[in-house]
Amino acid sequence: MTAPTGPLEMKIIKAEALKPGDRVGLACPASRPESTATLSRCVKVVEELGFQPVVGESVLKIQGFMAGSGPERAADLNRFIEDDSIKAIFCLTGGYGSLHVLPFLNYRKLASTPKLISGCDDNTSLINAIYSQTGLVCFHAPNVDQIKTKFTFDRFRNMVTGSEETQSFSTREACPDVVGGGDHYVPVNGTCEGTLIGGNLTALVSLLGTKFEPSFENSLIFLEDKNEQNGILDRWFTTLYIAGHLQSASGVAFGYFENCNPKQSLNMLSIVDTFGDRLKELAKPSCFGFPFGQGSDTLGVPIGVRARINCQAGTIEVLERPLA
Repeated sequence: MTAPTGPLEMKIIKAEALKPGDRVGLACPASRPESTATLSRCVKVVEELGFQPVVGESVLKIQGFMAGSGPERAADLNRFIEDDSIKAIFCLTGGYGSLHVLPFLNYRKLASTPKLISGCDDNTSLINAIYSQTGLVCFHAPNVDQIKTKFTFDRFRNMVTGSEETQSFSTREACPDVVGGGDHYVPVNGTCEGTLIGGNLTALVSLLGTKFEPSFENSLIFLEDKNEQNGILDRWFTTLYIAGHLQSASGVAFGYFENCNPKQSLNMLSIVDTFGDRLKELAKPSCFGFPFGQGSDTLGVPIGVRARINCQAGTIEVLERPLA
């Protein structure tokens, strides 16, 4: 398999909202599902969303912990990209491996025939690369195997069908039943606007220095991660700093960092302390506690559209429709 020719001139494009009965490709750009039962449940979830699921050929293949080889996983994605009857591609799972497919995707076809692309976790690499190469607005949204609660199901359906005129996120939604509103914390107060960029911190930093790296200029960076040591996360966040990307951004928003802690590290500082101190140094508007990431109740965030953050209120307001 050979890589398609070079990057396209950046122009923001948007996929059409999904309609009942639309065909949706289900792919594993990284790891495979835990079991055939997991895949079966995911198919039922997509059917209950009102769409026709089309399962990729490699999703149950095994190469280490990945769903087949890089070329096999890329071929699945390209089949969906090149099939005009497929209106969207949902990532089934996260894990690791989406970096392997990036050089082989048909970005030109995707730019000429936009499709709704969604995924999170390691698929942060995929959706940010697609955006950087085509200008297509993608969605950092739950992988299908993470759609398990009515809250997540309903919000995912609203997102992909474009049924919400305006989209907003509030730290209140992360812990609606917690007195005081959960972990809403503001290192630097302020209100600012920028283009939404980000997702999983580890996967996002993996793109730095490659042709797939998105532009951080005047961006509103949103970040999340899971099951990682605080010291490693500090490494990635500091990489964004020394690369100048935190300085270029308008502001920074943080979602779930589930099961991220010192984990035998000598650095006992929390993520809030470590990241917050850096943002105070930069005087960069920032807020912790938003409901996006890999938790059971999580929201989809569009990549490539303008948004406004109000740190004191703990809100992000999307300023344009992410779908055509």
